Amino acid sequence: MGEPRGRQQSLRAWKGQDEDANLVRSLRRRRDLHAGIVQLGYVAVGFVLGFLLPMVQIGTTLEHGAAAPMLFGIAGGFISFVALVFSLLFLVVQYANTTVSPRLTLFRDDPMVWHAFGYFAMVFVYCTVAGLRTGIRGQQVTVVVPAVGIVLIVIALAISRAIQLRALRLLQFNAIMEEIRARGEEVVASLYRMPFVSDETAVGPGHADPDLPPAVLELRWQRPTTMLRQVDVPALLSEAVRLDAFIALRCRPGEEIRRGQVFAVVHATRPPADPHVFEAFSVGTDRAFAQDPLLAFRLLDDIANRAMSRTTNDPATGVQALGCVYDLIALVADRQLQLGMITDADGVPRIGLPFPTWEDFLTVGVDEIAYHGSEHPTVQARVRELLEDLVAITPPERHAALLARIP
Repeated sequence: MGEPRGRQQSLRAWKGQDEDANLVRSLRRRRDLHAGIVQLGYVAVGFVLGFLLPMVQIGTTLEHGAAAPMLFGIAGGFISFVALVFSLLFLVVQYANTTVSPRLTLFRDDPMVWHAFGYFAMVFVYCTVAGLRTGIRGQQVTVVVPAVGIVLIVIALAISRAIQLRALRLLQFNAIMEEIRARGEEVVASLYRMPFVSDETAVGPGHADPDLPPAVLELRWQRPTTMLRQVDVPALLSEAVRLDAFIALRCRPGEEIRRGQVFAVVHATRPPADPHVFEAFSVGTDRAFAQDPLLAFRLLDDIANRAMSRTTNDPATGVQALGCVYDLIALVADRQLQLGMITDADGVPRIGLPFPTWEDFLTVGVDEIAYHGSEHPTVQARVRELLEDLVAITPPERHAALLARIP
């Protein structure tokens, strides 16, 4: 899409079917955790255990008058415990939004938090149902019933400890930046696997491969303005094969899609009937790490810019953020950033995806921090060192953009 014809053909030939398959796997939609369904499953397990276990007669037994109050006491006290744990976690989320970045959702979206809540609900349901069943039976009950309740409580305490230690760790800037860097590295490493072949130009709406069929349909976003979180490339590839068409996307994950905006163009020999492209888009109010290689840079920018504000005046945090920025840019310094077109099993081009260019990485990763840190000598020195280090590890074609930024 955004490269000259000869460059596209050579890149496509070099890449091969294996690279296409790897890229498609990397760009599959990662389903968000359906917290309600997961927690309902925990509750169902607790109900089944609480209903069936009192019916089992094994080992030592207790009078129901001794077992039922114990179970009800655990259930009643556990509600207060859960409320205390999650009220503390709410303070952590609030701290991250106000002090670090409103776009930081690492802890809010952590599956560990929602699995923990589901487990806590399971403990409460088990103790309540088992207590009721024990009281109704009015006879001896196996000691296993209260023993299971005690074991579940001990496990809940261990889970609570793990959550709160993680929450306390994420109250520190160093830990937050390291986690952001690790998440960004995971995304970058999964997308950019090809060694540098040639310099690239930005993918723009006016570029097209002469080998493609003509553009026959522009798909416009007819929904409220939102943020593109993920693209389900395997589903989009299947739809392109069904239509016998080439689908060129005009936006990438992490970008805003506005009402009326052309977000995809269909190239085909004839106008396709009823293209199902919307279903391959996952949208929301905030960005997601899954397919967005620039999100980590945005979060590091937020941390550094707030730290270097006149009210905070903490340039050392800005310097640390630049260290994480360097690590992420260094991962793509010798990698091909424009990955060509995705082909089907027969090698026919089917999808064109816009990817961030080298200039995009430098603009998001360096320019903003350099601007806000212009009054801090330590930050200026770290920016200069970062750019000089990148010059040493990048191909010559990318040196101009780096040298132009050295203060």
